Amino acid sequence: MPSLLRHVRVLWRLESGIAEGRIRLIVRRSVLLVLAALTALFGLAMLNVAAFLALESRWGPIWGATATALGDFVIAAAFAAIAVTSRPGAELRAAIALRQATMDGIENEFTALRDRIALPIILVPLITAIIRGLRKNKPDSQ
Repeated sequence: MPSLLRHVRVLWRLESGIAEGRIRLIVRRSVLLVLAALTALFGLAMLNVAAFLALESRWGPIWGATATALGDFVIAAAFAAIAVTSRPGAELRAAIALRQATMDGIENEFTALRDRIALPIILVPLITAIIRGLRKNKPDSQ
């Protein structure tokens, strides 16, 4: 029974670590997406004026404005691509692997407990199903 409690305690810590890692990833992506949006807006307001004035004399007002806007959108797309391709770090992957091992350990403990103290036949499969359900509800990485 003490090993079961140890597994549950480890699982609790791992779930907390995984949640922290995912929150950090979401915050990083959000900050980069906000930076992309601010860059696009700033580019449309300030850099567009300077580029437009430089291109207007050469290409005329319509093509100068079009070229300036396209350049701004390329910069914003680069920031958005960096944000979308952000991947979880090694710590999060290690925590997910440890969580899996802990879930297996808990399942093994319940199986051993069933064999030792002869729990009611319906209780152990029910607990095992709950553990497997928890395992299926958790995506491995984002």
